[in-house]
Amino acid sequence: MSQRPAYITGIGSYSPGDPVPFEKIEHVLGKLTGVSQKLARRIERLNGVLKEMLGVEYSHYAIDPDTGQSNESNVSMCEKSARQALKQARIEPRNVELIVYAGILYDMMCPPSSVLVQDALGIPYCAEMSIHSNCTAIYKALQVAADAIRLGRYNNALVVTSQMSSAFLRAPYFNQKAVTVEQVILRWFLSDGAGALVLSADPGTELNLKVTETYLESVGLGIKPSMRMVAGALNSNFLEVYEKGLHHLEQDISTVSELAPKLFKQGFNTMLEKTGLNVRDITCFFANIPTKHMMDLLVNGLRKDHDFPELKFYTKLAHRGYPGAPAVVIALDDYIKEVGTRPGDRLVSFVTESSKWMHAGFILDAC
Repeated sequence: MSQRPAYITGIGSYSPGDPVPFEKIEHVLGKLTGVSQKLARRIERLNGVLKEMLGVEYSHYAIDPDTGQSNESNVSMCEKSARQALKQARIEPRNVELIVYAGILYDMMCPPSSVLVQDALGIPYCAEMSIHSNCTAIYKALQVAADAIRLGRYNNALVVTSQMSSAFLRAPYFNQKAVTVEQVILRWFLSDGAGALVLSADPGTELNLKVTETYLESVGLGIKPSMRMVAGALNSNFLEVYEKGLHHLEQDISTVSELAPKLFKQGFNTMLEKTGLNVRDITCFFANIPTKHMMDLLVNGLRKDHDFPELKFYTKLAHRGYPGAPAVVIALDDYIKEVGTRPGDRLVSFVTESSKWMHAGFILDAC
């Protein structure tokens, strides 16, 4: 098999519903009325301070505001973003050779989301696979698809990612007697969204970003998971799971605050070393970080460590919330529409996933 370049020739993204102001998030997700009085008072106090710390002004949810029910699925959001990307790449859905789906929460356990996206797009035949991960999922999918094209296995690939955080943030989902404050905080910055990338062996006519390098590493040996939802094969007694609140998504915020800056710095420096990337060649850094407080710590740390205060970064956190894996695709799509690229621009992203401490990144060069 021959070695050849891989290009991103199409990009699409989707944020469902109208923007929801931070102050209206509880109205859309539903107020937690069954928690203890102590936790209720704490939630009320947090309401007043979290907006500035999280940096979220608006979020998007796949929820009908009148009924409070979900009005989208992971697959429907993927389809909408995929059709945008395919149109830009000038590829008919029926000609897609490979689909790679990336995400943490599937619409159903079986069949996999990749074949459901295939069905939604009306693709009669293609290869497919699904990658199960959170923030790093899209980076893993990009590497798999780009490598498959470089090796000559496929001439094009559709990478799709989605996250419906609202499915496990809506008030009816919780056993409110078992809710913790850490689980509640997630309701104020996680959001819904989807993104899609079309990769091709040949340069595009409208969009042409060469996938110069991708980077993956897992460094969580000996560290307990810091973001988890433990309902699954090991906890499949549904009554017990609900009673204990094991289906709640939770994040160990204190551990994340302690480890994320250190591991992010180490991971990014390792990426620089292994890829040969010079920070001064970066046109824009896509900060795939879920809160403003953490973003300020990490990005300012990069600027200081590399003595490069002019390092420009871009995020849509303030106006989209944080939809996990799709966040970087949404930001990249908006950046291209709002700012645009010129030949020679270098777009770089790096992320640390706290679930079990994995790093991922990419280097894209505009042609």
